[in-house]
Amino acid sequence: MSTYRGFSTTGSEFVTPTVTDFLAAKTDLQNSLNTRLGERVMRPEFGCVIWDMLYEPFTDELYDDIVENLTELGNNDPRLELQQIQPTQYEHGIQVSLMLRYIPTDQVEEMLFTFNKEASQVNSEANTGTANGY
Repeated sequence: MSTYRGFSTTGSEFVTPTVTDFLAAKTDLQNSLNTRLGERVMRPEFGCVIWDMLYEPFTDELYDDIVENLTELGNNDPRLELQQIQPTQYEHGIQVSLMLRYIPTDQVEEMLFTFNKEASQVNSEANTGTANGY
């Protein structure tokens, strides 16, 4: 089994902490969610569409567009499988509940990502469980 290793630029100003395995995959996913669609140079089709939809009415079409976009972002990472995607509207933006499975260890975690109209970054909360716990 291989161990994934990376560096995080969040969490400390003086020391760059090393992140591994599931934490690295979740950090990479969160970085993708923080990237607006078309924001990456030479990759206009990459990014999260939710940032452009925060002020739109929450219709079935918007729901489907969010699910389709997050499925694409999740499929870009071979370490993760998105088992469930549930976007909902709330008073200050859009929240998305994702059921993630980390494929190398079969670890499952439910994460809640909050896209706030006033914030420039997505906030996340996690509930860790095992593959058989859900």
